[in-house]
Amino acid sequence: MAKQLMNEAERFLLEKWGEARLLEESMEDVRTKYKEVFERIINAVTEAHPELDAHRSYVTQFWGSGYIGFGRKSWPGGESNWPSGFWVNNLRLEKLATPESESPGAYIELSSKSKANLDFDAARVVLDSEAKTLLTREELSGTAVGESSKLLLWLPAPSKSKLLSSLSLDDGQKFVELFVSQFDMMARFVPVIDKVFVECLKPE
Repeated sequence: MAKQLMNEAERFLLEKWGEARLLEESMEDVRTKYKEVFERIINAVTEAHPELDAHRSYVTQFWGSGYIGFGRKSWPGGESNWPSGFWVNNLRLEKLATPESESPGAYIELSSKSKANLDFDAARVVLDSEAKTLLTREELSGTAVGESSKLLLWLPAPSKSKLLSSLSLDDGQKFVELFVSQFDMMARFVPVIDKVFVECLKPE
């Protein structure tokens, strides 16, 4: 028996191709608007924190889980595609809209361009210690020391349900404000990271 060229789901899609194409176009429109709202977030965060002059947003690319990050050009890797600094992941709509997918995570991570002689374990100790004075008790309950080579500290992040509900409200300003508030909290660590790049160097 000859192998079927298309499976049942694909044959159904062919029968409904016109409707499916309209849905595909609508999804692209949503992705475009989603990307645009992150441009508003970048503008709002950099206005509130001009010291965060390095930023990247990858929220619609299918090769990743969806990221936005802010750092400083003066930090190692500041001019790269993944600057050292403050990141939130799992923001792609396919992640946010799927109940089984991982929730957004917020973290402080150093660029792969960071100095090879940086003592990452010492940097984690510094950040973990400073977090106890920089964060509220509630915020502190959502922190954890990073486990990978360049990830230093996990921080609390907004939930999927909160992000999705705010995204669909009015002009999306509530969504923007959620991220401004998120990076307001993370920006408290700017002086700490400055200190890390000075004090946590291994002897050469």
